[in-house]
Amino acid sequence: MLVHRADRAIINPGSVGQPRDHDPRASYAILETDTAEWTPVRLEYPFEETQHRMRNAGLPERLINRLSYGW
Repeated sequence: MLVHRADRAIINPGSVGQPRDHDPRASYAILETDTAEWTPVRLEYPFEETQHRMRNAGLPERLINRLSYGW
């Protein structure tokens, strides 16, 4: 998401773990400040390892499962 007004912008490129768009890959963006262009990027990460660590920490299964389907 990009919101741009005058000389300010808010960019929300996503997250690692629970990006809320049904895509379990990590997401981030690269902002080119000279041209005010941003490039969103998605990449795989070993979320199964994160799930394993979450289970070992005793976190709720519903949160652990969310990593599998990006919500």
